[in-house]
Amino acid sequence: MAIASMQKVMIVAHRSQAAELLAALQDTGMVQILDAERAMISKEWPELVVEIKRQREQEDLIERLRKAIEFLHPYAPKEKTTVFAPLIEINGQQYRAAVSKQDPLHLLEGTETLAGRMDKIRLDAENQRALIERLEVWQPLRIPVEELAPLKSSAVFVGLLPEQHVQEAKEKLLALGAAYETVTTANRMEACVIAALHESASEAQKLLRSLEFEPALFEGLTGTIDENVSRLHKRLDQLQAEEDQLRKKAFELGKHKLHLQILYDHHQNLHERIVAEASAPATDHAVFFEGWVRQRDYRKLEKVVSDFDGCDVAVIQPGEGEEPPVEIENHRAVRPFELITRLYGMPVPTSIDPTVFLAPFFAIFFGLCLNDAGYGLILMAVLAWVLKKARIAKGPFWMLMICAFATMLAGAITGSWFGDSITALLPENWPIRHTLDAVRVKLMLFDPMVQPMTFFALSLGLGYLQIMCGLFIAFFANLAKKDWISGICDQLVWIVHLNSFVCAGAGAAGFLPAAWIKPCLIVALVTSLCILLFTVRSGGWGGRIGMGGFQLFSTVFYMGDVLSYVRLMALGMVGGGFGVAINVLVKLISGATPDLPVIGWVLGAIVFVLGHSFNLAMSTLSAFVHTMRLQFVEFFPKFFTGGGKDFVPLRKKFNYVEVRD
Repeated sequence: MAIASMQKVMIVAHRSQAAELLAALQDTGMVQILDAERAMISKEWPELVVEIKRQREQEDLIERLRKAIEFLHPYAPKEKTTVFAPLIEINGQQYRAAVSKQDPLHLLEGTETLAGRMDKIRLDAENQRALIERLEVWQPLRIPVEELAPLKSSAVFVGLLPEQHVQEAKEKLLALGAAYETVTTANRMEACVIAALHESASEAQKLLRSLEFEPALFEGLTGTIDENVSRLHKRLDQLQAEEDQLRKKAFELGKHKLHLQILYDHHQNLHERIVAEASAPATDHAVFFEGWVRQRDYRKLEKVVSDFDGCDVAVIQPGEGEEPPVEIENHRAVRPFELITRLYGMPVPTSIDPTVFLAPFFAIFFGLCLNDAGYGLILMAVLAWVLKKARIAKGPFWMLMICAFATMLAGAITGSWFGDSITALLPENWPIRHTLDAVRVKLMLFDPMVQPMTFFALSLGLGYLQIMCGLFIAFFANLAKKDWISGICDQLVWIVHLNSFVCAGAGAAGFLPAAWIKPCLIVALVTSLCILLFTVRSGGWGGRIGMGGFQLFSTVFYMGDVLSYVRLMALGMVGGGFGVAINVLVKLISGATPDLPVIGWVLGAIVFVLGHSFNLAMSTLSAFVHTMRLQFVEFFPKFFTGGGKDFVPLRKKFNYVEVRD
């Protein structure tokens, strides 16, 4: 329920045992190891050797494995993975067998060879098709292409001419004494053969170039165009047959795709260890791993290191100005809401983990925004199924489950069950309608559509409560740090100041005795002077009072913060109103076919399911986004300082497989 206490450690390992030690540390996932740039020992002992270099061979191997896996994907048996269980589950024996084979990369090399051959065949086939497409326009030619070469007395031009230039070309070529013959027309281009005497060939060539003439290329071809096209089609058939044979081999190799995936994950984790060792300060015989561990894990770390007779670990003090990484720890009931804190950013080590404080507010606000008991029940059912199937981090789903339960409660106290479906859609002569409606009314505290001001007051009250909670958290945090002046001047004065106005307003409205108004205003005046004089406590009095006046004006900003919580009412009523509109539409469609009532009921049921599903999806998204915004913009700034660096221990990461012993 707080920021985890961190301990800085120094692990010294003999070079012969450094790799094995890192493997053991990676298995436990307890230690964040600093590279040479961040390690204090590098600054204190600059003579230590640091060979930070890219592990090109290992990186290339990982990339080769990735490409091989992608190549085999279409040919491999379908993996038994889902969006909620994206990793392939294997046991430790399978994992060890895959990575310990005598020639573990033989499959990779075979896959690469096959992929290269298939790529070459496909490129060759593509070139053949392109050539066929280029030759088809010349198929009306019945003479061998080698006879289209220049003659003794004339030059021959064979190519394509845009249709818009054909007439101009014919006229000007005729003037030069050249002959023009059309072969065929396709795609707004005319295939033609032009013969010009040698003395006018140069001018004819210039003319054709100016008219966007594209010469035809028949290099390497002999015989007629038909003969060449026929040969090319035969070659395509041969290439297709070769590709079919290679595809069969690819399907055989695809059965071993899991082996490559295991190797990918293994070498990815090995790469992390190699980088950690290569970037650590070292001597000829020892490697120094400086890093951080949670205090509660230090004893476990000692035990792991003690298994290596050439290694030792000791506690060291952080360097001057060095901040430890941050990890937050909460009770399992609150832990799912760490997602919200992490989305905002980790707290600095001297700040507070806000998770335990935001959790109840987040659930309540989400419930009020969605505000429908039926939607809450549907969400809970869906999330229960997801939690049963999921083999990924379940924290976000548990958070949504708690929020769905709050939604069900909020809908019950406002009487919303799929909008007003109980009273709007169930026939009055059905006994179950009266039973359900009686239960709904008994659970309902108020109807937002009839009593919107109650919802308005509830939203403002909850908003004011959360803002006060933020100020009290900051106040007690300053007291814990023995910063009495900041606690009194920056929080306590504001708490008294704001509440004096609230009490005065309540007295004027008749909620409190009118005699309270004057004392409250006097207290507000005194706290205003305190804010004016002591909010800024450094510099000259002129600047202090000026900044104090600006801070005093922040009273208006607090009012704006409280008014931001009206969005709870707005979203709750919009979602409820949309649900009512869907029910009206369902009722109209259900009664649209009195002669065939079954058709109307079926269509109405479809509209009911689709309409409320859409409303549920959009309202859930809005509830999450706006509730999160209230935490980030209105609540956190009162006490929370973000910007802490995440605690990132060296641990195994898997992209494809999940190892279960």
